[in-house]
Amino acid sequence: MARMSFSDEWIERIAQEIAGDIILSDEPGKVMRKWRERFQVSQKDLAEYLGVSPSVISDYESGRRTSPRIRTIKRMVEALIMIDLNRGGNFINALRKLISPNIPSDILLDIREFQYPVRAVDFCRQLNCEVIANEDILKETMICGYTVVDSIKAILKLTPEQLLRLYGVSPQRAAIFTKVSTGRSPMVAIRIVQIGGGKALKPAVVILHGPKKVDELAIKIAELEKIPLLVSKIETIDELLRRIRSFTPYMQR
Repeated sequence: MARMSFSDEWIERIAQEIAGDIILSDEPGKVMRKWRERFQVSQKDLAEYLGVSPSVISDYESGRRTSPRIRTIKRMVEALIMIDLNRGGNFINALRKLISPNIPSDILLDIREFQYPVRAVDFCRQLNCEVIANEDILKETMICGYTVVDSIKAILKLTPEQLLRLYGVSPQRAAIFTKVSTGRSPMVAIRIVQIGGGKALKPAVVILHGPKKVDELAIKIAELEKIPLLVSKIETIDELLRRIRSFTPYMQR
C-alpha cells in the first residue's frame, strides 16, 4: 500500500477525528466496523487494500483481536480514506462540510453524497416510508444525499449553527431522524433554524424513524416550510441503516 500523503488539511483532520474515535472507544473493533460501513467499504476491499486477509479485519471488528495498535488504526483509517478518494471522494466531501463546527460522531449515524441528484420518491420507497405531509411536493423533489442523525442527541447537543450545517451539506438533502417519539422536536428545531436565517439550508425531505403517531405541530411546520414529511416503517435502526446503504442511485433521464 502506498503511504498516504495528507496534502489537504481537512482530510488530515478527518483522519484524526476517525482515529481518535476508535482509540478512545472501549470497544475499538465495533467503532472500526462503524466507520468501515459508513465509508461503504467491504471487509474484502479493505483487506485487499491493506494486503491482509479479510479474516484479519473480521477479527479486529469482532474483538477477537483486542487493543489494536495505533499504527494499525492509522493504516486502516488511511486505507478507508484512500479507497473513498479513489471512488470520487463522496463520503469525504460530505464529512468535510460538516467537520467545522464539529458534529459529535454519536449524533451522526450516517451521511452520503450522491454523484448526481436522484428522485426523493425512489429513496423513500427504499426505506418503506409513509407520506405524512406534502406528497405533491415529494413527487417533484430531487435529493443529492442524506444525513442520518440520532434525534435525541442532536436536540440536546447541537447548537443552532451546527444544526444549520447538519441540514445544509447540500441544497437538496434528506434529513433522517432516528429515535423519534412524535416528530415534534426535530420539526420545531428545523423551524427555529429557519427563523434564525437558515431558509436556504432547510432539508429537502424529512424522514422520521420510530413514531407511532406524528405530532400535529410537526405536520403543520412541514406544511408551512413546504418540506415533505415521511415516516419510515422499518422496525430497527440497524435495518434502516442497512437499507439506506444498499440504496443504489441511478441517473434520471
